[in-house]
Amino acid sequence: MLLCGIQKMGLDEGHITLFDEVELGLEPHRITRLIKHIREDKRGQYFLTTHSPTVLRELTIDELYVVHRVGGVTQVIPAAKKGLEQHELQGKVRSSSDAFLAKKIIVCEGATEVGFLRGFDDYQVENKKDPLSYHGVALLDVIGGSKVKPIAKAFKALHYEVSALADGDADDQFSEADARVLRELEIPVFMWSDKLSLEERAFQDVPWEFVLLSLYLARDTLNYSVRDQVLNKFEGNLEKELGHWEDSPELRKAIGIAAKKSNWFKDITRGDLWFKTIKPAFEDAGFAKTDLSIQLTKLWKWVEHV
Repeated sequence: MLLCGIQKMGLDEGHITLFDEVELGLEPHRITRLIKHIREDKRGQYFLTTHSPTVLRELTIDELYVVHRVGGVTQVIPAAKKGLEQHELQGKVRSSSDAFLAKKIIVCEGATEVGFLRGFDDYQVENKKDPLSYHGVALLDVIGGSKVKPIAKAFKALHYEVSALADGDADDQFSEADARVLRELEIPVFMWSDKLSLEERAFQDVPWEFVLLSLYLARDTLNYSVRDQVLNKFEGNLEKELGHWEDSPELRKAIGIAAKKSNWFKDITRGDLWFKTIKPAFEDAGFAKTDLSIQLTKLWKWVEHV
């Protein structure tokens, strides 16, 4: 900060000043104040480079330019570029600042998907794959299916590589028609078949032993009233001991709905824990043919090859 003050005192009218990685060595509250000082100096022009979401959140879209280098060609895209107004980028700079610093973005409907993919990322690393970070991928929780399409379109308009992971259980939030719009913009969309949510799809697909392990996780670690919540969605009786429950399509359906409605895994930490609980299922040859496994495999191919 002292150095910045000294430099500012020596600036002439019409100066051009570059701050490379303006956030280095500064706490967030000092970054905020520094940018305000810079903005108020009308004697010249400042260029700031940054890899900090804190810096991004302080900027207006008129001040923000996104730099991409692809195939040896550098592009500088103004966030206020004509034609981008429809994407309401200012709000996204505030809410999704981390994603602006990635090369590729997976737009996730909610925190469960983000946590689940974080667990999947760890699983891939254990199997000698390069992590999402190596591929420059950010997982973006848009907090609701209705925001998947507009946010994916906004980042695509700024020339990011974008894909989307969304549930198929609520057409009023995100529908197959919405998915088609994104695919026409070359944004791959990964949705669970049969109009299911992630929870419903997973409990349809994973071997029964991992269904039971998920129930124990929800009851014993996450402290949900699992039996009562499943009974609420199930026409029939259930043993008090979870391990005595018998596999059936009807029970799997009820468990999936209960998990979704009661928010068993509805944050990043719990979504991650849940994936780690069912992770061994990915070694099962039969499970590899299920929609859950197929969609995740397709998503990872996009990560590796785009």
